Amino acid sequence: MPPEKVSSVAAAVLPGAHLPEQEPSTPSAKSPRPYLYELDRLRIITALSVVAVHVTALMTFLDASIPALQAQNAFVTLFHFTRAVFMFVTAFALVYVYEQKRFTWSEFWKRRGIGVLLPYVFCSFVYLLQDAHTSSPLPIIQTLFVDVLQGSASYQLYYILLTIQFYVLFPLFLKGLRRVARHPWAVLGVSFALELGTLYAIQNNLQSHLPDGIASLATQYENSFVLVYQFYFILGGLVALNLSSVRAFLLRHGRLIVVSVGVTMAALELNYFGLLQLGHVSLDAAVAVLQPVMAFYSTAVIFLLYWLAYRQVSRMAQPASARGQRIWHALSDSAFGIYLVHPLFLTALISLVSAYFMAWPPLLVVPLVWLITAAGSVAFCLLLLRIPLLSRLVGRARPMPRLPVVAAWWENTTSLLGWSGRLLIRRVKRWKKATRSSSALHAEQAVDALPHRLEASESRTVSLACKKPGS
Repeated sequence: MPPEKVSSVAAAVLPGAHLPEQEPSTPSAKSPRPYLYELDRLRIITALSVVAVHVTALMTFLDASIPALQAQNAFVTLFHFTRAVFMFVTAFALVYVYEQKRFTWSEFWKRRGIGVLLPYVFCSFVYLLQDAHTSSPLPIIQTLFVDVLQGSASYQLYYILLTIQFYVLFPLFLKGLRRVARHPWAVLGVSFALELGTLYAIQNNLQSHLPDGIASLATQYENSFVLVYQFYFILGGLVALNLSSVRAFLLRHGRLIVVSVGVTMAALELNYFGLLQLGHVSLDAAVAVLQPVMAFYSTAVIFLLYWLAYRQVSRMAQPASARGQRIWHALSDSAFGIYLVHPLFLTALISLVSAYFMAWPPLLVVPLVWLITAAGSVAFCLLLLRIPLLSRLVGRARPMPRLPVVAAWWENTTSLLGWSGRLLIRRVKRWKKATRSSSALHAEQAVDALPHRLEASESRTVSLACKKPGS
């Protein structure tokens, strides 16, 4: 995701102060809205939870017995809320930004073309090369084209493909949301009913009754089609439009939220083991994300995570929390990159574990693999975020350093390598000296052009301006 920044204010306010409720209005040029610090927490928690899903699902080879597989996949099921939270945060952030801002296609895609499409295509190419069975350029280009369209270069890239699909639909989504914003409960009710119907149809393979071509397409792309997750996008958009009311509700009813998560989690696990023991379905079908019970559980988890995040930031004082907010913000910036790169670390660790650590207990190995994968992905993304141009590969722009900074870096680099790097430094100093001399000359010419003589104080000011530094 990558995830959209919700404000560009220079002096951001803490989200403890409620925003005034506003009726839907036509977009206008207004000052940027307050920064939502709670979204920083939601982004990184969701990204690390995605890593947990993939680690747990791909480490089942440690113990292939039926009880062990069922137990490990029970944990996988608990982390399947990540898709819903990802869609919710994506819609929430975009609607929050553009609710009171005029939408223009050129500005919107100028940012997302570089921030999302570029890293998505680049990472698809990297994963393609990792698994390529040919070195011929034409087959690689053809496969890359298909992978980019389908999000199939790696198992996690459908997240980014879903984001791009939502970006394409976002202008219509925002316009429609504004029209129905006065009736949020009715809209959510209809949307949730459609979501349950869609999930029921997918779980029971009702799409097989469609014509052959449509049925195969529906089955192939059911996980990566944006409308399958329409409820979470609509929920995120409506929460953004009614933010102060939602925040107040969550702060008043935290206990209810915790209970709802406990109830839906129990229902989810009962459904999972019921499908296995009573329904005699396959393990893949029992652990599937797209089933109706997941809509209840994911919605409860969305509100739990938002409540926890907002509760924390609303209790913080500005001076005490400044450092912590910077850390959360940096981690949030790395979240999009974590989605992209964590399989690289996970694949290497799986090879290492399968070669040397098969005798270790899974209860120790799985958490260690998650920790190393998550830490490595975060560290790698934070490193790229500090490097100009390369930061684009994880969805963020790092400004190029100014010339004196480049000169100092070049001097340090060449001194370490034993090169003579003084030449560039001298040229920079000569350039600065020439600039000052030119400024002094222009000042003297301006004095000569004056129609009157300078007073004593004015003459001293001009002489100081023309005087060379250090002379």
